[in-house]
Parts: sequence; structure tokens; C-alpha cells
Amino acid sequence: MRPPESEDDGILARAWATGDRAAGEALLRRMLPGIYGLCLRIVGNDFDAQDAAQETFARLCREVRAGPELRDVRKWAATVAMNLCFDLRRERLRDLPAEPAVDAPEPLPAADRETLHRAIGELPERYRLVLQYHFMLDLKPRQIAEILGLEDGTARVLLHRAVAALRKKVTP
Repeated sequence: MRPPESEDDGILARAWATGDRAAGEALLRRMLPGIYGLCLRIVGNDFDAQDAAQETFARLCREVRAGPELRDVRKWAATVAMNLCFDLRRERLRDLPAEPAVDAPEPLPAADRETLHRAIGELPERYRLVLQYHFMLDLKPRQIAEILGLEDGTARVLLHRAVAALRKKVTP
């Protein structure tokens, strides 16, 4: 019986840490498509996705060589990749011109914004989190599920319930 993939990853990482270059290459070949795909979904372009995936594996290489065994190599790499991608997105957003887009909706009046922020603040933390991921970072439920370690359907339901709860709070 073949061990689960995450166990194989751990075996390869341990071998790599002891100097087995072929194990490191095998681990990178195995994980690269998933990490690159995750990065591409978050940043939305090939150049930044390649950059984030490459930096993820550079950090993985340093982490493996540093010593203590990684408990779940795949989860560690995905977390690092997501954080790098979110940093890249924030950096790109800061670089955008301050002028609103032509088809941008009119900003909410200050009173409505305050009501909305207060209502969001009153929601349970999980609801606030999925709303932020979806509306502020423009992530799809599938991506939110990956980040939070949920099933796709669970993330969809959570987002639906969060929107419904917010709507209930702001609707007179």
C-alpha cells in the first residue's frame, strides 16, 4: 500500500534535508503545479504567479535546510505562497493610480459607509473573514475554501450566510 501523498512529501523533504538533491527535485516537481496554480488564481497573472511560486520554493529550500522537520510540507508551502500572493496584490493595489475607474460605482455616502462598517463589525469573525476575502480581495469561494481549509461547498454556504446576515443588519 502506497503512503498518502503528504507522507511522501515528508519523506522527500527529510531526504532533501540530508542532502539528497534528487529528492528535493522530485518534491519540487510534485508540488510546483499546485503551488503555481494557487498563485495564479490569487494574483491573476502568469508573471506574478511564477515569481510567487519561485519565492515559495526558495523559502522551502531554506526551511528544509534549517533543520526542524516540517509537519506538512504541502500546507506550509501553500500558506507561504498565499501570503506572498496577498502581499503582491496589496503592492499592486498601492501602485494603481488614485483615479477611480470609468465604470466604478459611486462611493457610498459617509453615513452608509459607517452603517456598513458597523454592521460588518457585528458579524461573527468567520463571516467577516469570508466577506473580506470575497469582496476586498476578490477571491472566489473555491480560493477561500483553500485558504481556510474548508470544502468548496462549505465556503459557498459560509459566504451566502455572511451576505444574508449582513443584508439583514443593514436593511431597515
